[in-house]
Amino acid sequence: MQIHGTFDPAFAPVADELKRQLRRFGGGAAASVWLEGEPVVDIWAGNAWQDDQPWTRSTIALSFSATKGVTSTLFHILAAQGHFDYEAPVARYWPEFGQNGKQRITIRHLLAHEAGLFQMRGLTTSIEDVLDWNGMIRRLEQAEAVHAPGVANGYHAFTIGWLLGHLIELATGQSFSEALQTHLNGPLGLEHLHIGISDEETFDLLADIEGLPPLHEGEHPRWIHRYRIPRGIPFPIDRIIAAGQTPRAVLTEITHRRFYEVPIPSANGTFTARDLAKMYAMLACDGELRGTRLLPRGHVAFISERQARRLDRRVLYPLHWRLGYHRADSVWKNYPEAFGHYGFGGAGGWANPKYRLSAALVHNGYPMSLR
Repeated sequence: MQIHGTFDPAFAPVADELKRQLRRFGGGAAASVWLEGEPVVDIWAGNAWQDDQPWTRSTIALSFSATKGVTSTLFHILAAQGHFDYEAPVARYWPEFGQNGKQRITIRHLLAHEAGLFQMRGLTTSIEDVLDWNGMIRRLEQAEAVHAPGVANGYHAFTIGWLLGHLIELATGQSFSEALQTHLNGPLGLEHLHIGISDEETFDLLADIEGLPPLHEGEHPRWIHRYRIPRGIPFPIDRIIAAGQTPRAVLTEITHRRFYEVPIPSANGTFTARDLAKMYAMLACDGELRGTRLLPRGHVAFISERQARRLDRRVLYPLHWRLGYHRADSVWKNYPEAFGHYGFGGAGGWANPKYRLSAALVHNGYPMSLR
């Protein structure tokens, strides 16, 4: 297994771990680490497509719920610009949201997964509903919360993307994808941090997913209209699906190009590890990277403050929610100052402001993890 790219010798164990996991799980992957605002690891290995096409410097991979960390970061940039007050009701900015008892839900409740709007069952009837941005916004306006705001945590596995995404649209007057480019990707010089793929050139960079039909050739299967849990999905993902927090059969339909074309700000981000780690490097360095400041001093400490210690009602694991992020655990140690967001199979990234350190992993073989 050949590792491509570069790494500081002090971080050689990262390359060793990437090699070990690829030998175990197959496919391809990339890892990146930034320290003090500069890259110290930028490596990749394995295959991107199932015809043995190798992973390259520009390969992007579906990163599932790691998408939420990007969406939350964009939201915080806009909040720091004065577009949002964290303690204000969501309905102040989105009047139609304040229906059916949701008037008391605040911006903070959304970001801390305390709004009680995590259910997808009953909100959608098919996978096509998930790809209808305006339709999902209307359904969430009419939805009822399952508990009062602030009394419990329940992981909003899919819904948080549209909730924050529409607020971003309202604040900027842009589409979600345009706002991402204008306020995050552009200022930081991020080439491949996509939520919604709109062009052929970018789609050609997307890695196939090991064990599923290839994305880049042949006929795609028809949409499946049955609610079932795909085999091999580990806890707690199986419980999230069973609880109705994901759309029908969504995990069996990610080989459809349409799934990638429409932004789902909680679930269909496609990233390089380099750009995901670079975004978190900005957070690890108190909102500034290489002379570009996106958050005022002290704002990262505010958004990374733990909101609750209680168990999450949906995943039965104490995620210790921050504002849009969760804690960043390792296998044997706890780093309370670190935060980020992982996705299905271990893709994701985190920032540790204490050490001005950030890291990210993307891959197409499941499951994997960033230790």
